[in-house]
Amino acid sequence: MPAPVHIPAATWFFAVAAICFYARMARRIAADGGKVRTTDLALPELLMSIVFAGFFCMTTVLGIRRHAHEDAVVTIDAVLPNSVLFVAFTAGIAAFLRYRGLRLAHVFGLDQVTPLAAIGWACGLLFAAMPIAGAANALTILALKNHISPQPLVELFSHVSRQHDYLSVTKILVSGVLVQPACEEFLFRGFFYGVWKRYLGAIPSGFLSCLLFAAFHTSLMALAGLFVLAVCLNLAYERTGSLLVPIGMHALFNFVSLLFLYTQAQFPLPA
Repeated sequence: MPAPVHIPAATWFFAVAAICFYARMARRIAADGGKVRTTDLALPELLMSIVFAGFFCMTTVLGIRRHAHEDAVVTIDAVLPNSVLFVAFTAGIAAFLRYRGLRLAHVFGLDQVTPLAAIGWACGLLFAAMPIAGAANALTILALKNHISPQPLVELFSHVSRQHDYLSVTKILVSGVLVQPACEEFLFRGFFYGVWKRYLGAIPSGFLSCLLFAAFHTSLMALAGLFVLAVCLNLAYERTGSLLVPIGMHALFNFVSLLFLYTQAQFPLPA
């Protein structure tokens, strides 16, 4: 019989404090109207977003079914090709927006804050978001107990870290810290949320884009935590108006998570 999961009281204290912080931010955004620009995103972008969202839903369902089989594994050889494919999707949407005459720096608020200020915002807002995401993951573990498995890429990273396969570790770091955050934030926050906010409003579009983001990672164990993280990323985007901030938060979150996994693999806790 597995040992019960113990969650320190400090985790819940910091989670409650972080929730209060983000709730206050949400009230301010509601009062000010938010800073995400949507006026340039029109019907062609809406149609494209529906097509891509449908594709990601189909990919998510296939990924969950594949991961449900014991013989389904994620190999290191697929990491960089998958990243290249994701970059191609992102570049295709960006090219379409440029073809439509839209200036990407304006649409996604890249000119709203300086890179240095974006790093500062990202560090501060991620520091507040981590306890909430951690508490959501802890609740998932408590609720599902042993009927869960980590995200496939997490399992792969832990494995190559234990094997001291530094080339594979580097590939996953490049993908997880540099490529995926930029592409995922462009797609889920900048494109999906921006377009859907224009036609559905902030709350419905935020819920849909965050749910799609969380489900896309095909991990029941991480679903709640990723959804909470996505909500915090949305609020950061609305608060600053710059996509650079959620990109920075996402990259830092992935780096911290991978660093923790690497340390855990090198210095495992005694059984």
